[in-house]
Amino acid sequence: MTQLHEYFDNDGFLVQEIPLFIAREQQLRMAQAVEKSLHDKKVSFYEAGTGTGKSFAYLVPILLSDRKVIISTGTKTLQDQLFFQDLPLLGKLFPLHQIALLKGRSNYLCSHRLNKFLSVMTSNEASLAQLVRIREWASTTVSGELSDAPPVDEDVQPLITSTRENCLASSCPDFETCALYLARKKAQEADVIIINHHLLFADLALKEDSLGSLLPEIEAIVVDEAHQVPEIARQFFGKSLSTKRLADLIRDLRCEVSLLGNDDRQLLNFASLLESENLAMVRQVLAEDIECENWLRERGQSIIKKLNNILFNLVLTLNNVSERSEGMKNITNRAEELASDFRVLTESSELLDSLRWIDKSQESFTIHLSPIDISQTVGGLLSSTAWIFCSATLSIDGNFNHIQRALGIENAIGKVFSSPFDFQRQVKAYLPLELPKPGTDEHTHQLVESIIPILRSNLGRTFFLCTSYRALHIVRERLAGSFSILCQGDLPQRELLLTFRQTPRTVLIATHSFWQGVDMKGANLTCVVIDKLPFASPKDPLVRATMQAENQRGGNGFVDYLLPQAIIRLNQGFGRLIRSETDRGLFVLGDPRIKTHSYGELVMSSLPDMEWIELDGACKYLSEISERSSN
Repeated sequence: MTQLHEYFDNDGFLVQEIPLFIAREQQLRMAQAVEKSLHDKKVSFYEAGTGTGKSFAYLVPILLSDRKVIISTGTKTLQDQLFFQDLPLLGKLFPLHQIALLKGRSNYLCSHRLNKFLSVMTSNEASLAQLVRIREWASTTVSGELSDAPPVDEDVQPLITSTRENCLASSCPDFETCALYLARKKAQEADVIIINHHLLFADLALKEDSLGSLLPEIEAIVVDEAHQVPEIARQFFGKSLSTKRLADLIRDLRCEVSLLGNDDRQLLNFASLLESENLAMVRQVLAEDIECENWLRERGQSIIKKLNNILFNLVLTLNNVSERSEGMKNITNRAEELASDFRVLTESSELLDSLRWIDKSQESFTIHLSPIDISQTVGGLLSSTAWIFCSATLSIDGNFNHIQRALGIENAIGKVFSSPFDFQRQVKAYLPLELPKPGTDEHTHQLVESIIPILRSNLGRTFFLCTSYRALHIVRERLAGSFSILCQGDLPQRELLLTFRQTPRTVLIATHSFWQGVDMKGANLTCVVIDKLPFASPKDPLVRATMQAENQRGGNGFVDYLLPQAIIRLNQGFGRLIRSETDRGLFVLGDPRIKTHSYGELVMSSLPDMEWIELDGACKYLSEISERSSN
């Protein structure tokens, strides 16, 4: 075993080489645990409290091990931090390692599709102008990563990127210069490959092939932000079909027919028929608030029958012309797969171990067939390779039973490395007690009224984190005109956070996407308000089915599934407040159930140890923080 203390001690290599690096005992102990997990090829769960420095705690032993390792993250923010900040800093100590950042397909230019649509895009001048700009950029880019490209409209994005279904792979004329395959080749040559959870589980579920040639060579997989894994993994171990996928097939079919001379009237007629019925189905589903199984058995029967018939005949016709081009052969294969998926997903049949549900967006919807329990499936995929799951919020009152059960992992190492921050000294908390039932409009209105004195006392900045968009709009309406406010959706997230940093005494009102992956260190964020405990809705069909399955296994759906999720989300929200040893702040939780319900004690024990004070004390505390920071 390597002497890790040589790197993490007060006079160690990291302190010597990295500006502002602070040696922490918890970080060293986590690094030692990671090193042992790598050596023993064990499945491990490590919770590293805010400020522990978990990234370096696993990066250093990985680089010392000389193993080929995948690091998977839940957010793009952490992915970029590892690749552009943390690993370059460590590069001074480990100069011989090759690092690769591998993203999903939608992040890379598909030059073949770009050129195809440039050839046929004649009527839509706005889209054509965007494609021309992308072509100009493509002549200068080295990586082909679209994060560096001129922005395009949402409906233009599919014209310049590929999917697993429409990619021609080695049959593509641009294969040798393909940005995606060049990125994969670079990953194959690297020692450390940084990816995201969606890419990891898409490959494990055989829904993608980004890592297929890599996985047999991988000696360890580190899964950071691992609290997100159960819900992300579930997305990939079922079936789904979106109406956008139908629309994409129609668009690509028309493009291919156009490239071949627009000489197949029958195929163009099928495209028009499919488009008409798809739009009719979208209008029907979006106009009604109806449960999926009821729609399949009743209102949807007629249109589903029509679409099945059109798809069946389209596939027959395509099989007769598929050899005309590689593009037509690809569309034939896609149509066959789509027709099969549509038939399976819309069959009105009794489901035992899965749940069918509809996810609606503004102009489309997706039908999902999701497994209720993914534990046996995921557990069976965890090979003899070392798997290290880590997060700032992963345990419930010190144990990892809930996530082990969700992922089907019986034997694993679990350790908690506490935050180095002194929360008793750095944070005080306030709980408004006389509030209506959480989740109601009355509760949100009264919560805002109760904390207005706090907002007025705060000379720093405030995060007001809501558990629903409805609550967000109520908070915004009540505070507008009285306080400087910013609201999620006003600007892109990066611009919104920059404006927040630059505007004194501002209240930022946001929902779930701001509860994690947002680091406001140095922004004088001195107050975080969370409107209520972030329970998933028991009315959600997937949540309800998962709770029922837990009950049938002899557990308790609320205690074993719903409550742990809420506690982890709550801690993620709390974690926005204190990001360094010098931070001070007030935490406000607008949910008196932690005092009145039996589960409140578990919620309280899972939060950091801090003093809970009354309203007057909270206002005084914020004033003292402001005075101290101005001196």
